[in-house]
Amino acid sequence: MNKIRLACIFALGLTVALPASAQITPLPAPKPSAAAKPPSGDVSPQARAALQALAETDRKAVQEALGWLGFYNGVIDGAAGKRTLDALAAYHKSVGATSDAIVTQATLAALKDGAAKAKAAVGFKVIDDAATGLRIGAPTKLLEKRENATGAASLTSKDGSVGLYTKETTGDLATLYKSLSADAGARKVTYKFLKPDAFFVTAGEDGDNKFYRRYAAGEGGKLRGFAFVYPKARAKALDPVALAVANSFDPFPSAPPAPTPTPEGPKLTATALVVAPGLAVTALDASQCKAPTVSGKPARFLDAQGPLARLGGEFGAGAAAIPQGEAASDLVALSLAGARPTLEVSAVTPLGADKVIAALGPAASGAPLFDRQGRLVGFVGPVKAGPRRAGVALAAPHATIPASALGEAAPPAGPVGDLSVPAIARLRRSAVVGVFCAS
Repeated sequence: MNKIRLACIFALGLTVALPASAQITPLPAPKPSAAAKPPSGDVSPQARAALQALAETDRKAVQEALGWLGFYNGVIDGAAGKRTLDALAAYHKSVGATSDAIVTQATLAALKDGAAKAKAAVGFKVIDDAATGLRIGAPTKLLEKRENATGAASLTSKDGSVGLYTKETTGDLATLYKSLSADAGARKVTYKFLKPDAFFVTAGEDGDNKFYRRYAAGEGGKLRGFAFVYPKARAKALDPVALAVANSFDPFPSAPPAPTPTPEGPKLTATALVVAPGLAVTALDASQCKAPTVSGKPARFLDAQGPLARLGGEFGAGAAAIPQGEAASDLVALSLAGARPTLEVSAVTPLGADKVIAALGPAASGAPLFDRQGRLVGFVGPVKAGPRRAGVALAAPHATIPASALGEAAPPAGPVGDLSVPAIARLRRSAVVGVFCAS
């Protein structure tokens, strides 16, 4: 998104090519799903007393956790109000508990654990936005792209369907509220609230998207706000995220903002062997590798052949199958390491039929093993963190996968004398590639 487009988003209230945006904060928020509707009727005095007996930090933790789990949609204030108690009762019912919304230490621990897992799943972190000066929570695993403009910033998903947009401007809060709380085109505002000279909230839908927006007023006519946008089709998963973003919003933090961390790029995670044009194999679980790339190009997991995974993509032009050999007493492993991958050549000593001893780095998972004639003997299995000294990996046992796991007949190998280790590296280097995964 360029500066002009980012400015248009805020000036027009997201009625242009992008989805709309807004926020939840105090008072209403998104309606809970049918599965999370609180029970009707009053909660017991015992439940209220149990919640009030908790420290304020724990009461807030309960509300936050209930929000992440989809049962609560209000402000995190630590109050033992009816909305919070109803959400607790709904949570108890969902887990089959018999107590009527009474928070025990076990309940508190379970809620905190559930919230921690939900946060970790989306990489939720509170960040200081240097572009606008505000502080806000962001699902960093979902929002991988960042762009800045004057007094504004955007964090978006790769496909642009989910976005968090921040803005600092000057003006009259009521005037901005009037503009952004009105229906316009496909934008339908379903909730709006203004606290004069303090803040406003709007929420609604814009075509196929939902939005939440909040602006707050500061000294000297300064206004800071944000907008969170996501597809209606993903509302069940992202409504709790929207609530968390809203409740984390601090427009004028007391401490000066630190630089906003830039989302980390893909990391070298494993080594793969190209066995045919557009086809590579490695010892990597697809669930551990988001948005894989090979040779700088997008790749995709095709299937898993036993312990090996196959990656397809536009790489390895001209690659040919490599002859296979039998297990030998003296092997060579070729793996990659570093942000700008460099080839690491390691002497390997077999330890039984399915293990070797070698000094291998963490990205050596899937590294091919060759005998002294340059024939493929097997692959290094998933590498776990081993002993290191002064940052250098030390020799340790590692599981191996036999070349037969490829499930393909090996091409015939002509008579070849023993090769030196550098010669093997030169012979097979072009077939060894790194697998990069998004963090």
